[in-house]
Amino acid sequence: MALSSPGLGSNLDVNSIISQLMSLEQRPLTALSQKEASYQAKISALGSLQGTISALQTAAGTLVPATGTTATQKFTVFATTLSDYSVAAATTSSSAVAGSYSLEVNQLARQHSVASGTGAATPFSGTGHTLPLGGTLTLSLDSLGGSSPHKSTDISIADGATPETIRDAINGANAGVSALVINGTAGKQLLLTSNDAGSNQFIKLSGIAGLAYDPDAAPAPSDTFVQSQAAQGSAFKLNGIAVEGVSNQVSTAIDGITLNLLKGPESPATALSTTLTISKDHSSLTTGVNALVKAFNDFSSTASSLGTYNAATKTAGALNGDSTLRTAQNSFRSVLGNIPAAVAGSSFQRLSDVGVSLQKNGTLSVDSTKLSAAISKDLSAVANLVAAFGSAFKDAAEGLVGSNGLIAARRAGITTSIASLGKQSEVIVDRLEGIEARYRKQFTALDTLISGMTSTSNFLEQQLAILPTYSL
Repeated sequence: MALSSPGLGSNLDVNSIISQLMSLEQRPLTALSQKEASYQAKISALGSLQGTISALQTAAGTLVPATGTTATQKFTVFATTLSDYSVAAATTSSSAVAGSYSLEVNQLARQHSVASGTGAATPFSGTGHTLPLGGTLTLSLDSLGGSSPHKSTDISIADGATPETIRDAINGANAGVSALVINGTAGKQLLLTSNDAGSNQFIKLSGIAGLAYDPDAAPAPSDTFVQSQAAQGSAFKLNGIAVEGVSNQVSTAIDGITLNLLKGPESPATALSTTLTISKDHSSLTTGVNALVKAFNDFSSTASSLGTYNAATKTAGALNGDSTLRTAQNSFRSVLGNIPAAVAGSSFQRLSDVGVSLQKNGTLSVDSTKLSAAISKDLSAVANLVAAFGSAFKDAAEGLVGSNGLIAARRAGITTSIASLGKQSEVIVDRLEGIEARYRKQFTALDTLISGMTSTSNFLEQQLAILPTYSL
């Protein structure tokens, strides 16, 4: 009868023997696991490399002007300062001209405000102080005497509407007007105020006889609203020249400058004065250059770490000897070494011409003094140079980290290899299960054989022990 426990009859440690034999048999599987771990490390390393290249691509992209904008326009930024920021604020575009301007604010723009009448003129003469007949209320905003309102909204008003329901209908219509119900001594009045201040914000109401108002004919007998505040534009002087604005935000007075008037004079004063100073600010250009240099150096550091080899410890970076890493490094070095076609023949053709130079350790450094001097000498030439290299770096990065780029293709190839290793591992695992079963069968047979031989040996030993002893 076969033994139920391997080695019980032979005193052999069968499980330990099989375990050691299977350790030898599993070496190919272990090798595959180690290879898969190496592939996974490469994928992770490629992710790190892609991250630094994407950051470099972003930094380079910020140096490229938008379509229709020149590099000079992109980097021509003006700073605005005012001697009294409570009077006005200002923003600039690239077409502004540096200089100092005296600003006198004579009048701020105002909103238009109208209120429903009271007594016999109230529109709420229906039962329970409601509007007898509703319909479609057309609410428009225009200048006095205007025939083409810049905003016109149709609002449905029900028969028997209360002041509150009319208020809610107007506020929910996004008509550019805010409605409010005030319960005063003469009863409820509906107050309408234009959301914006300006001479083109006069409110006109039509379509419902009970809700009528025409600023050009006020006070007309048919009007049920009266004006509580007239709309008006702004009035100010720049360097002594009178200017009128439709609103408090004026962008037509000086090219490239938008004024936002904040405060007007209080009686008896007729003007509030401040000084507006416009000066050139090149910080966006120097900031962009420094950001590009930092992103390049981050890439260089990461690439160096991933491709390193320590001879003393005999350890290598995850991408040591990897062609993808070498291609990325060579791509950006090529960008630095070539003159972009856009600046060929220009006074500045290489980044080193404006103070950005490549160091022996593969990183870039910025000579701030040389960069500032170059900008002061020829802003347009520096702007064109920086934009050209920004475009070159951006394109090179796209070839590496784009959806169809080199790194994506490399990661896809490694992923396919990992899948192949998985299939190989499954085959080996199935084979190892058969090998282990065969070992156990063989050792069970050996165990049975040795057990039988041991029993025979013990029997013979017993028989020999009982034989008579003869002496000669």
